[in-house]
Amino acid sequence: MISEMQVLERLKAVIATSLFALMEPGVEISVKQFDETNVEIDFPDVDSMRRPTMLYIQPDYENLEPLGMNSDLATMRATVFLLCKSAPNAILVKRVFALYSALYLLVRGDPTLGGFIEGSRITDMDYYPAVTASATVTAIEVSIDLQWSKEF
Repeated sequence: MISEMQVLERLKAVIATSLFALMEPGVEISVKQFDETNVEIDFPDVDSMRRPTMLYIQPDYENLEPLGMNSDLATMRATVFLLCKSAPNAILVKRVFALYSALYLLVRGDPTLGGFIEGSRITDMDYYPAVTASATVTAIEVSIDLQWSKEF
């Protein structure tokens, strides 16, 4: 059986290993600055961000529908927060939208997360030009539906 934490960990691993390759050239995030440390399964805390660019995965809710005698179709909604700080606002805006574009391409290009789940899709996005009343932190909130067969 695939658990919710396994799905979240797989999403984290796919983002950490594949997101940077999909970034537009010229965005000021070097390869040395983006790895698994930049992605956490947690609610975002701007004050304790380990790096200037962070992605936080927050599970929101799950819907279960019966598939058969021994399985359900699980659809979990997760929010991915893309946060950027420690740069002039013009750079932060470009950086956070480059991250969003890369995440969009990642989910559209591999919705099964390497065959791990049935599918995923981005359902909506919200842009925040200033977080915690600070012009030096920019964020995008992305809602993703993750779907898989839950065997029991």
